[in-house]
Amino acid sequence: MYSKTFYDLACGGAKKAKAQAIAWRDEQLAEHKALTLVEFHKQRRSNNLSGVPGVHFHKTSAQPVGFWQAKIRLHDGKRVARSFSVQKFGDKDAFRLAVAARAELLALVDNRPFLHNPVAKRLSKQQ
Repeated sequence: MYSKTFYDLACGGAKKAKAQAIAWRDEQLAEHKALTLVEFHKQRRSNNLSGVPGVHFHKTSAQPVGFWQAKIRLHDGKRVARSFSVQKFGDKDAFRLAVAARAELLALVDNRPFLHNPVAKRLSKQQ
C-alpha cells in the first residue's frame, strides 16, 4: 500500500492538490502490478495465529475441545468454510485437513486482478 499527502498550501490550492493527487495515484497504479485474487487470499494477515492464511482454530460450547476451520470468501461474496473437529481427528490431523481444505478452496478463486477502483481496473487492462 502506498500513500502520499498533497497539501493545499504546498500545491497552490485545493483544486491543484487534488489534480496532483489523482495524477500521482494514476502513475502508481500504472507502475505497480496489481495482486491477483489468489495472491490476495494467500497473504498472511498480522492477526493470523495458525501460520496458514484462512485457517483458524475455534472453540465453542458445542465443540469445547475445538475445531480447525478453513474458510474463504469468493468473488461473488459467498463464504465457504470447512471445519475439522479436534475431538474426531486429533489436533494435528484436524489442522492438516484444514490446510488441505484451504488449498482446495483456493482453487475455487478466480485468478484475476484484485481491484475495486475503476481507474485501477482500466489501467490493469492496459498492461
